[in-house]
Amino acid sequence: MLKKKYVSPFLYVMILLLVAVIFTGCASLLAASGGLQKRMEVDVIFDSGEILPGHTYYVDGVLNDPVAIIALSNDYQLQSELWMKIELTSEELSKMVAWMRIDEVGFCTNQGGVLTTPDGKEIGVWFSKKDTTTIREPTPGVVEIFPFMHAGASACARQELRDSR
Repeated sequence: MLKKKYVSPFLYVMILLLVAVIFTGCASLLAASGGLQKRMEVDVIFDSGEILPGHTYYVDGVLNDPVAIIALSNDYQLQSELWMKIELTSEELSKMVAWMRIDEVGFCTNQGGVLTTPDGKEIGVWFSKKDTTTIREPTPGVVEIFPFMHAGASACARQELRDSR
């Protein structure tokens, strides 16, 4: 006669929790969000110190060594406590970018690109070593730009890990 195997209720609870975590993660991936797209021509804009007309500039970090610089189209209002609004001359922008370039190590370099809304509209430009973020548009014309982060296993993520030791 065959005996029935006993399965612990703990195992059922663990499987249920795992399924819940997977579904929660997938749901967050489905939420509409924009982000960053790299574009080499934006590097040239920042390196040249060109101030884009019709854009408002913001920094994350301190002025003499920012983590990121963004120029947001004046058609959009930024809803954030992270980003500091700044008024810049071309010379000041060039100096900020130069200070950011000094910290570059190996393949961990600052890059530029465009900011995009969840529906793919280009709303501004960015410059940073960190190359991923979430951009949401809670109401038309209002955007939230979350802190920039390093992409998973990027050279900059690895360098930051080495520097933190």
